[in-house]
Amino acid sequence: MIRGGFVLRGFRAANWLRSSSTPLRLSWPAVRFALVWLLVAALAGAVGWWSSRAHQETLRAQLVDRAERCAVAFVTEDTLALTGTPSEVDLPAYRAVKDRLQRLRAVSPGVRFVYLFRSTERPGHVVFLADSEPADSPQISLPGDDYPEALNSPGLQSILRDLRPSTEGPLRDSFGEWVTAYAPVGDRPLPGAPRVVLGIDVDSSSWRRELFTEGTTNAALVLLVLGMPLGVWQVLRRERSFSREIHRLSAAIQQSHSAILIATPGRVIEYANDGCLAATGYRLEELVGQSTGLLLPDDNIGFDRGALLQRLLAGERWQGEIRIRRRNGDVFPARAFFSPVRDRHGRVTNLVAVLDDISDLKKAEDALRVARDQAQSADRAKGEFLAVMSHELRTPLNGIIGFASLLQETTLSAEQTDYAETIRKSGEALLTLTNELLDYSRLDAGRMQLDLQACSPRLVVEEAVELLSARAAEKQLELLVSFGSQVPAHVMADPGRLRQVIVNLVANAIKFTPAGEVEVEVNSALVAGTENSRARLEFIVRDSGVGIASEVQDRLFKPFSQVDTSSTRRHGGAGLGLAISRSLVQLMEGEIEVESAPGAGSVFRFFLPVRVIEPGIPLPALPPRRVAIVSSHSRSRQQYARLLEGWGLQVEAFENLTKLPVNPAHELLLVDVPTRDAGLWPAPIRGHAGLSGIPIVGLVAVSVPPALRDELRECFRALLKKPLRDTLCHAVLQGLLKP
Repeated sequence: MIRGGFVLRGFRAANWLRSSSTPLRLSWPAVRFALVWLLVAALAGAVGWWSSRAHQETLRAQLVDRAERCAVAFVTEDTLALTGTPSEVDLPAYRAVKDRLQRLRAVSPGVRFVYLFRSTERPGHVVFLADSEPADSPQISLPGDDYPEALNSPGLQSILRDLRPSTEGPLRDSFGEWVTAYAPVGDRPLPGAPRVVLGIDVDSSSWRRELFTEGTTNAALVLLVLGMPLGVWQVLRRERSFSREIHRLSAAIQQSHSAILIATPGRVIEYANDGCLAATGYRLEELVGQSTGLLLPDDNIGFDRGALLQRLLAGERWQGEIRIRRRNGDVFPARAFFSPVRDRHGRVTNLVAVLDDISDLKKAEDALRVARDQAQSADRAKGEFLAVMSHELRTPLNGIIGFASLLQETTLSAEQTDYAETIRKSGEALLTLTNELLDYSRLDAGRMQLDLQACSPRLVVEEAVELLSARAAEKQLELLVSFGSQVPAHVMADPGRLRQVIVNLVANAIKFTPAGEVEVEVNSALVAGTENSRARLEFIVRDSGVGIASEVQDRLFKPFSQVDTSSTRRHGGAGLGLAISRSLVQLMEGEIEVESAPGAGSVFRFFLPVRVIEPGIPLPALPPRRVAIVSSHSRSRQQYARLLEGWGLQVEAFENLTKLPVNPAHELLLVDVPTRDAGLWPAPIRGHAGLSGIPIVGLVAVSVPPALRDELRECFRALLKKPLRDTLCHAVLQGLLKP
């Protein structure tokens, strides 16, 4: 009784709330029931309409009968003496007739006017003989007064024609809206003789009210007779459905594997399902009526019973892990969910607890924790071993690379030179891989530390790019570097790690760019609200290489991962460069991103927040002289022109020497010497008659041999190494353009 009764009461309220708050779902039984109700309502409406119409005919017959009875009272000499002239007002016959009319109106409930008409010589027209109004009434009609609405009164016209009683209305005239009955007075007169008619007016509002009352009364009676059994059937049907649903829900709760408890706000247990009894070992009669503290041991750490009860009584829910005590004293961990139950007034009537035994889950978590600790220990051991082995490998590798370089400087045959070059390149590749593995192991183990110091972003980038200039020259790639005007002179950063990121990105760009250029751009923006002490550096590495499809870009920064296997075979590498770069950028509290499309090259961009030590100082303007630039590479021409124009020079750019005017009006010539045909440039420069006396500055790659450099110096006033350094180029041009 306790189980079923309490669950039934609880779920009656729950189902009532659910039925009143959820959207209506129409089923075929509901539609069928609605149609039956519509049919009953339609039948009731039809009965009401029919009864109203029938009652209307009854009322008309009663009104005609009343008019006929009243007409009998006026078959007197007084009535026959009246002719309908104004002078008859003072006649005793008129007063006698009027008195009789007033008495008839007084004894007939609902009658407003009683009057006598007399026909005139004009067809259809009548005049008053007398009416029931008092002498002082403003609505009195005197003898001989014409009734203006006579022609519009169908009942009056009917009785004037055939002297048969008739009715009309509701019809409105100058006195109001009425239902009227007419009856002839006296015997049928001779043809052409005047006719006297008695009329009785009933107020139309009372007439309609009586008809409405009659119709609604009968309609209500039909609804009561037919609707009551239907309503009772519906209530019983709904109650049966409700009971079945309660039974299903009660069975579901009772048979649930979770332990379910229902208690009063005073923490007295009222209900426990089979799952609760199985989990705790208690019988139902041992739990019902007991405090919930019976199941809660005192060592529930972090579980405040009083605070939890206050939260539940305030309408809040709670979930978490607690410990439950069994009947035999054992304690097991459980995942608990506590929820209050409210009535329709918002008061908390019960507390519901759902408990799940998680002993097996805890054991599995402990096993996973042990496995995780073992894996982490093994990973740390692996990282330490890799770090030690990487250090041990770098020492002999540096020796191999160093002695291979020394060997190349000795007198060797062509075959021996090729062997020595292979040894040096293989050693450098192995050293790069070893360094990457060492860095990755340190980053993965969390042992990488930053060495923050004042450094020049410009110098760090220029040094990093110079390290790769020879590699770019070997592939005939243009390596370009540019700096924004807001780049600080010195910032607080780790120059070694910053250089490593730039080298990784530029080396990657060179590796995957078969032809074209690789550009490095550095910009800076001050962080708002930091009084010029914080800046956000932006480093961009842009190439014209093969590009990367968007669907594989998420693999770029994963360790030991490359875009495809063919790339691994064609370009080599372990796939650690970008992963290390991202980790280093994140270690420096920055972020890195990539934009690329197949065949359109790639743009790698990373941002670093830094503290500004010394703001950037722009290089001073040069004298406004005319300078010509000759370069076969369009991007190089644009960048060199933009750089020189920023210093105040007037720049014209040409694709080659043949485009240069015969007698150029320039005061300096800047020539970009391609590596592939550097030895061919002295001849055309010497052969151009217009270049005599004009200082010429050559831009050469680092891979140009020393002997060829010496030959180029004979026709160039100065040689600058590519990629171009802004400060060095500015100093050289300033010296050559002095007045």
